[in-house]
Amino acid sequence: MISVCMTRIPTGLRVALQKSSGIFRGSLHVSQFSRVVKRIKSLNLGVWSGLALLKCHPLHRIILPVSCDTFQSSSDAVSPVKSSRDPYTWSRGDLFVLIWPEFFSLACAVLGALSAAAMNILIPIYLGEFVEAIALWSNRDGISSGALPTLKLFVAYVVQSVATFSYISVLASVGERIAFKLRNDLLKTIIHNEVAYFDTHNSGKLIDSLTADVQTFKSAFKQCISIGLRSTTQILGSFFSLLSISPMLTGTLLSSLPCMFLIGSLMGTELRRLSQKAQSQHSTASSIAEESFTHIRSVKALSMEELQLERYRDETEKARALNEQLGYGIGMFQGLSNLTLNGVVLGVLYVGGHLIYRDELRSGQLMAFLVTTQTIQRSMAQLSLLFSQLLRGSTALNRIFGVLHDSSRTELLPQRTHSSISNKLYEQWSQPGHAPDLHFDAVRFAYPTRPEAVVLDELNLSIPAGNVVALVGQSGAGKSTVVSLIERFYNPSSGRITLGSHDLRDFSLSSLRGQLVGYIIQEPQIFNTSIRENIRLGKPDATDQQVEEAARLANAHDFIVNQLPKGYETRVGQGSDSVAGLSGGQRQRIAIARVILKNSPFLILDEATSALDAESEAQVQGALKTVMKGRTVLVIAHRLSTVRGADWIIVMSQGKVAEEGTHQALMAKRGVYYNLVQRQEGADILS
Repeated sequence: MISVCMTRIPTGLRVALQKSSGIFRGSLHVSQFSRVVKRIKSLNLGVWSGLALLKCHPLHRIILPVSCDTFQSSSDAVSPVKSSRDPYTWSRGDLFVLIWPEFFSLACAVLGALSAAAMNILIPIYLGEFVEAIALWSNRDGISSGALPTLKLFVAYVVQSVATFSYISVLASVGERIAFKLRNDLLKTIIHNEVAYFDTHNSGKLIDSLTADVQTFKSAFKQCISIGLRSTTQILGSFFSLLSISPMLTGTLLSSLPCMFLIGSLMGTELRRLSQKAQSQHSTASSIAEESFTHIRSVKALSMEELQLERYRDETEKARALNEQLGYGIGMFQGLSNLTLNGVVLGVLYVGGHLIYRDELRSGQLMAFLVTTQTIQRSMAQLSLLFSQLLRGSTALNRIFGVLHDSSRTELLPQRTHSSISNKLYEQWSQPGHAPDLHFDAVRFAYPTRPEAVVLDELNLSIPAGNVVALVGQSGAGKSTVVSLIERFYNPSSGRITLGSHDLRDFSLSSLRGQLVGYIIQEPQIFNTSIRENIRLGKPDATDQQVEEAARLANAHDFIVNQLPKGYETRVGQGSDSVAGLSGGQRQRIAIARVILKNSPFLILDEATSALDAESEAQVQGALKTVMKGRTVLVIAHRLSTVRGADWIIVMSQGKVAEEGTHQALMAKRGVYYNLVQRQEGADILS
């Protein structure tokens, strides 16, 4: 029975299961299950895709006697690592989901485009009738016979104009709404991805997807209907019109089609490849420019302007060369197409003249045939111009949906603590003397981009409730990684982190970061908005009075009111209407005001004063004393002089706790901490 079921499991997974010793000798033990998972990972199936295959397959009841949820609680902490894959190719389902909300508007646009195309098909026929009527104007009856063709032409021109206005205006509105939705969906997907996602994805290319790719797709989408649908309809309708006028002349026209199809099939694949390479190269160049702007101070400090210019010039040169190749290819394609079409027109005139001479065709019919042929020629020329735009649009859509489908969320577990319970804990822990403790229990972690390099190795660490605990150690010891795990920028590979006896993964990210944990970094970000709104980021629903009170407690109110031109309404950050940047101490006090407003019971101070001068540091330290009262505080310190007043000091080395204690006890021990102090502050610093 088992062997029969095994044949239904995908090949790669079946091999992994068969090679795992003892799997089918009774129940699958945890150690055996771990071996299966490792083999699945080695096959690049991914842990979660493998688990999904196991659990969804009928055999999972036999090989997994315990629920997969049991393993999920311990193994889901692994941040998913995106394996290198081929670029995503959009499907009709992707496009259907995108345009379905605009179905009615698109139907109206399509109806308008089809109406305009129908008029363009009928106008040559009416024009031929009008020409034949002119030939009869030598007598009174001939003049009266021209009234009906004239009326037909007039009505056709009016309907064509109204239909053209209708579908173009509707398409413009639909295109903007779709672009609006795509941009917001992209930003929502990107901004909610875990930090590991940004470790492996270039920010310049993400920005390109958000801006240039959406714009390219919008243009291609609108032209697909306004030009593609209309021109295709005109070609098909005009073809049947030609058949009704003269099958012989139509045969002359059809003789060019094999040549055109041959040109398209030979050149289409190469043009698509060049289009994809050109867009990718543009993104690479954009990322260099974006990197230069983001790190402009470092660029200036290291005198890297010419180096960055050279890098950008090299990448844009590659993009230029690719676009030139693409332009040559498109030009050749269009030139050969036009040559073929013009040759056909010449052939039609030659054959049509013979048919008129033999009384097999009237002059009005030849006129209608020629105008219809020009309609087909014009439509095919527009389609050939549309070809390159559709190539770019398809490539842009691949990248857009590639980002939308390549999301990587930290919050893998369902929220097991109800929001009302989270709010109750927040209210309880925010009270003086009720701050939570925090524990790392045998936590092991490696960054997803370097899974072989273990950063934290079975780390056990405790931060008692209401205490100020300093975390020190040499660079690379794992201090910043501890902060990243508390903030759940990443999840541990194994082990458990608890806040007030609750697993961190029990809390939603919004409650953990938005309420429970306050984080002040060395260089806090000031956003391009007013001072008031920058502080209000700590609590979006805070009143103006609460914002100003938080600023007072953070020692920021005086400089806001006295030194900034518009006080709390002064815009800061980047932007043409913003004032010059704030000083380091001012930025820190704004960040502290945010945390005060947030009222988080657990605080992380990541070297909050290391980059400040003595005066600014004194002001910030005064603000920190206010915000630290009654809270559990973790201080990440590189300058050891700032941690002497901590209740407890934990010294890390190579991903583990090397020693811990008070400053006096650690100095007396003359161990790792003592050596760090000696190297940093000098041998004369003794407690």
